[in-house]
Amino acid sequence: MIPHTIIWDFDGTLYPLRPLDSEQALLKMRRAQLQKGFSRLQSLWIEGLIYGDRHQWFTSRPSRNLYRMLYSWALKGTPATFLDRVAKDIAALISADDRKALHDLHDRRLRMLVISCGTQELCERILERAGVKKCFEAISANPLKLEAGNIKGGVSCMVSAEDKLSLARKLTGNNPKGVVAVGDGYTDIPLLDWVQEPIMMDPDQSKQSTYAGKPYQFITAIGELPRLLT
Repeated sequence: MIPHTIIWDFDGTLYPLRPLDSEQALLKMRRAQLQKGFSRLQSLWIEGLIYGDRHQWFTSRPSRNLYRMLYSWALKGTPATFLDRVAKDIAALISADDRKALHDLHDRRLRMLVISCGTQELCERILERAGVKKCFEAISANPLKLEAGNIKGGVSCMVSAEDKLSLARKLTGNNPKGVVAVGDGYTDIPLLDWVQEPIMMDPDQSKQSTYAGKPYQFITAIGELPRLLT
């Protein structure tokens, strides 16, 4: 199949998790900052939030709403410069081969979109730092509120798997034909089930047995995708 649109997840898909995703990495920096002051109790609470997110405590829509509320609250007062520090660290995880593959797909005039339940500013800054942001027509995630050089909170607009699917339907005219989706986790499943060409990112090949009953193709790196779609 020659597709016309590729919809990408972000965390764990456009870069590998080693071991934290971008939001967890930002929370970790916030926790370290608070440990140096008089907010050690809050720092311990943030550690629990990171742990819960890593172990998929927040999978249902109500729990995802709770996570976004707690995430926003935890980041209040965080210097906005932390966003650039996280972006620098995570962009370095995107290999030269993967960057080349993204440019190759873009050069084929494929429409590429990012739809993520993560943080808008992290998605944008990481892709910019990696030199691949221009490959994407649009990046849709949850924006932060920034004021006077600090994070003041966040706006929750892409909370659940259903939100991702709803936006994908809107951006494709509700037509899955010729649409590829690339994802790696539970918030991607409804979208992968809807598109014509579902692709699961599986770096350690641990997901093939879990999703054996699904008509997914599996890749271990972005660099495999241009050849797969030829």
